[in-house]
Amino acid sequence: MFRFGQLPKHLCPTIRGTTRPTLTRSYAQEPSSSLPSSKANRVVKPLDKLSLKQSQTRERFGDFPPPQPPQRPSSAANAITFLAATAIGLGAYFYQWNKHRSFIPGSSHSGTKEGISTESWTPVLLTKITPVSQHTSLFEFELPAPTTIPITSAIYVKDDEIQAMRAYTPIHTEPDWHVQQEGEEGDRVSSVQLLIKRYSEGQVSRFMHSAQPGQKIEMRGPVLIWPGSRQDLEEYDHIGMIAGGTGITAFLPIIHTALNSSEKKVRISLLFASQNPSELYFKKELDQLAKAHPDQFKVAYAIDRLPNAGSDGSNESDESDEWSGHVGFVHQDMVKDLLPPAEENVTGDDTSKSVILVCGPESMVKHVAGTRGMSGHEPIRGVLGNMGYQRDQVFRFPN
Repeated sequence: MFRFGQLPKHLCPTIRGTTRPTLTRSYAQEPSSSLPSSKANRVVKPLDKLSLKQSQTRERFGDFPPPQPPQRPSSAANAITFLAATAIGLGAYFYQWNKHRSFIPGSSHSGTKEGISTESWTPVLLTKITPVSQHTSLFEFELPAPTTIPITSAIYVKDDEIQAMRAYTPIHTEPDWHVQQEGEEGDRVSSVQLLIKRYSEGQVSRFMHSAQPGQKIEMRGPVLIWPGSRQDLEEYDHIGMIAGGTGITAFLPIIHTALNSSEKKVRISLLFASQNPSELYFKKELDQLAKAHPDQFKVAYAIDRLPNAGSDGSNESDESDEWSGHVGFVHQDMVKDLLPPAEENVTGDDTSKSVILVCGPESMVKHVAGTRGMSGHEPIRGVLGNMGYQRDQVFRFPN
């Protein structure tokens, strides 16, 4: 038997005939003879591994320096980091956006001096602002020098304060809509007009609608989006178009070029959708073209809701009785009898070639043909995808 607090003899090592428990290394204890009496009788507490290591290091090298508070990056360092990240992001966006497009010959690669360039930002004078609806205005700019602008190109506009940019399709004035001759790349113009709608979440659109005539706006381009010259259009027999709001600006010059071509009568079918009739821009002009070319150009209109309609869709005014177009979001019944059928190119019949062009707000393009993506090669989904259209039959203009 052994008493409580004592170990059996066979568990205690014997040193010089004296049996005692072995002290472990977790106790930092010195001979009591070298300690003052007040410290010799104190209870020695076990040290953890970190404290023991620090104690041994302190005995060898002295005390540690006092801990320093964490250093925060200066405001200058934060600014440099932000600018560098912004520059990298803008460069990557600009590269990806243009990766699958063509730069305009002569705009940056020839000896011809152009008013704006694809290689650098150019301050361009804003001369006039004309409101066309509650949230949309026509902005007119005076270019520093005549510039070649193809009919299916885009121009970047930048908010220099926050380094945000967006591409807009320029509007070609009526004298510029002519049949391009062989070798022509586009119209040389001294001014350019942009139709811009203000969106609450759109940084550049808010910036533009706060601008004033006389202010200079940074521009870059033009960049060819889709080959729409006379020679390119004559490759098709039927071109279908679905435009949403200001997206009509990409189609107007294509329509005029196709209708004015004497070589081949390319059929054009357009579905123009908007939130309300006031945002069906250039409707009067489109109706005149349809009347002048009844066998070649057809146009249909759609609005989200009837004018002055209640939340349940009921009419609250006789003004809605004047509307004779479609009502609601774009759906299959609106396009099945208007646009070229999906089977036209799938059957392998080369005698009839068609394409469908989609341009408008991102939400509308996604609803009609699916998300475009940065490369533009995403599968066709949405309304057109459900109707059987394939990727090589539909081109979605970038937003």
